[in-house]
Amino acid sequence: SSRLVKRWLNWGGAICKPVPKTEHLSVQYLFSRGLPDLTCFLKQSHQEIIKTWEVIKTWTIASENPTASTMRRSLPGAEGESAFETPRKRQKKGSKYQAFEQAEKDRLKKYETWESQSRRILNRTYDKLFEDLSHNNVQEEINYLKRRLTSLKKKTSLDPIYIGFLGRIGAGKTSLLNAILGKELFLPVSGTSICTSCVVQVNTSRDDQFEAMIHLLTDDEWKEELKNLVKILSKNGDSEQDDDDSNECVHDAKEKLHALYGEGAEGKDYEALLMTKMQVTIPKRRIIAIKEQEAEELSRKLDAYIRVQDESTDRLWPLIKLVEVTIPRSEIIPEGIIFLDIPGTGDFNSKRDEMWKQRINICSVIWIISDIERVQGEKIQAKLLEESIKAFRAGTCTDIAMVITKSDKMNIKEYRRERKNKNYSVGNEHDAILERNQDVKNKKAVYLKKKLTEKLPPDSEVINKPKLIYTVSAREFWNPEHLSKEETEIPELREYLRTIYLKEKQKLVKDYMAEIWSMHRLAKNFGSMPQHEDQVFQKSGVKELILKDIDSLEKPLEKCFDDIQKPLRESVEDARKNYWNTVNKLLTRDEYRGFHRTLKAVCLKDGVYASRIFARIDFNESLAKPMYDKIDGIFEHIFRTQNATRASLWPHLEMFQKEVQSKILQTGKDNCLPNENSKIQNFILETNIILQKLRKKIFHKKLCIYQSLCVSIQNELKPHYKAASEAKGHGSCGRMKTILMEGIAREVQNQMFEMARSKMVIQFLELKREILEELKKNISTVFNLVFLQQEQAAVPLADIENECRDIHEIYIKLQNDH
Repeated sequence: SSRLVKRWLNWGGAICKPVPKTEHLSVQYLFSRGLPDLTCFLKQSHQEIIKTWEVIKTWTIASENPTASTMRRSLPGAEGESAFETPRKRQKKGSKYQAFEQAEKDRLKKYETWESQSRRILNRTYDKLFEDLSHNNVQEEINYLKRRLTSLKKKTSLDPIYIGFLGRIGAGKTSLLNAILGKELFLPVSGTSICTSCVVQVNTSRDDQFEAMIHLLTDDEWKEELKNLVKILSKNGDSEQDDDDSNECVHDAKEKLHALYGEGAEGKDYEALLMTKMQVTIPKRRIIAIKEQEAEELSRKLDAYIRVQDESTDRLWPLIKLVEVTIPRSEIIPEGIIFLDIPGTGDFNSKRDEMWKQRINICSVIWIISDIERVQGEKIQAKLLEESIKAFRAGTCTDIAMVITKSDKMNIKEYRRERKNKNYSVGNEHDAILERNQDVKNKKAVYLKKKLTEKLPPDSEVINKPKLIYTVSAREFWNPEHLSKEETEIPELREYLRTIYLKEKQKLVKDYMAEIWSMHRLAKNFGSMPQHEDQVFQKSGVKELILKDIDSLEKPLEKCFDDIQKPLRESVEDARKNYWNTVNKLLTRDEYRGFHRTLKAVCLKDGVYASRIFARIDFNESLAKPMYDKIDGIFEHIFRTQNATRASLWPHLEMFQKEVQSKILQTGKDNCLPNENSKIQNFILETNIILQKLRKKIFHKKLCIYQSLCVSIQNELKPHYKAASEAKGHGSCGRMKTILMEGIAREVQNQMFEMARSKMVIQFLELKREILEELKKNISTVFNLVFLQQEQAAVPLADIENECRDIHEIYIKLQNDH
């Protein structure tokens, strides 16, 4: 972006007059002010360019002497307006929060204004300080300030809120998503065709156009899958097994090869297929970008890529990894909410399967989607609920619900004949649908609550929330025949999303502003002259006491992590006792014709295969299940944030935080310093931020720790999966089973489960070490920054008095907003 602006500046200067040499930071400064798009710039007339150049010159002068008054007069957008804002943009800006009530709309607009003003002030600070901070990369205090400044400049105040739609293909996920977005036929629905198993991500933006970015597998990722597809189709030398073309693995492999290489591709070996020219054109960057002004046109073009079509020139669906769809700012869905359409239970392709798991784990909210006709006893539904509970325990999920689609479907005559309540009759189809839907809600709520209670603490908020089940109808929402819009429950789901957004926006903007304010206070303090309180705190010995408190924190952390040691040891014995039954159950599926092909696919994918018949097959997870069953409750208690207990990690960190801040306050009090002393408040505010960042780091580490059991077991069994996948000839299916059974038994004897336990223990120890090191390093550095005399500073910093004053005004406004 810096080079782009330089070229732009030089070109503009050539029209007017030569441009003075511009420093790198000044270029960044100009670019950060939100200059108009280069394309728009080039479209302007010669006279307009000259006028624009005069504005740029004014900005350059302002950057050299950026007093608050000069900045406000010279910088377009200083009061939240843009000099290049068109009437259309102003109109869109005014309709940004149409989905909210007036009071909520006013509050969100205030947050946006304050955030925008804060970013401009932060950019000024960045331009002033970055060069000074870059002169010295040795002093830790300087590096700390530099990291804080850089990360804040890059950071968005509102992290995306991911809403995951989990369900099999054809469950009605896309139709539901279209209804929530308010665009009936926007995303292609499966209908009578099959859609690709890639994840589709939908978000809003401030752009004017509808946009889709279709990400394809890399060349190496496709070659890996191609190799496995050829192995699935290869002849084993067993005539009965080789003639079986009904297996889903075989069918899927043929479909993919036909789409990319044409008829007869299934008969070619791997090397021959590499030499065969694909029937599709693949862009060099492996990304296809589509931009349209109208939703219908984007949907039409997108359809060719998402839907598996028998006759199409754009048959790229086997190569599609991820589809990102961006819609212009919506009046219904707030910016910052991202929908993830996550199909099925994974994918045969390693990259798509990895993405499937990753996307589930980043979801804040998971909706399990099932249509009304399959809601009872659907195998895939139970598997998706299991994955959702794992994401709640180990990922970022805080809420789970079941959404039952196509709730308008009903044969009124059959329902009247089969309904249990014969005391009164249902008068019409409307009443019958509502009665049936309520009955389904009641039954599924009992089922879902039971499953959640089995796996989560009984006081978890997700278990005790008033509504767990929604019955929706996208068709009735668009074309009401039997149900009103409210009875389709689509408006209720929209309201739910708006409530989440408002709550998160308020919290995260306040946290973001606290970070900006704290960083400015630190930088201002670092460049100030020595004060009386500096000597007080340096001589008090409080820093040494705080470092001792960090050392003392080791024992509570050990106790917290030790609570899982006993169940973890017991889980090994349970796993050893149950593994043989688990393996037999996994391998005994002979009633399904063609299971040998499925088993081969499992082996080719290191024990994991997403099957439409068997849901998700995962040998590693099944073998680890007795271990997880034993430790899940304790693991959840250690990391829980809702209703945390003394067995949890967070209360110990919060207690430490209070102890440290109490020592600082007491030292000030002993030396007649008020609690409101600026240096004391600097330290307290920054320690809050250190703990907040540490919490996020722990949250990320939690998932790695939880998955370590499965990963360890998979790594030990990989040689046996490989050996089994290479079995050929008559009776190859039996040999695959034998190789797996003997290999697993051998690894169990070689202490496979004990090694998995040890690796989880090591991960906990590493987490403890990282927590203590992070606290010791950062709190010590902050203490030096706050109470360090100017003479000890390696470099003087630029004056940011005006920026501190402006940020403080906004910070106070935000704190007083209730």
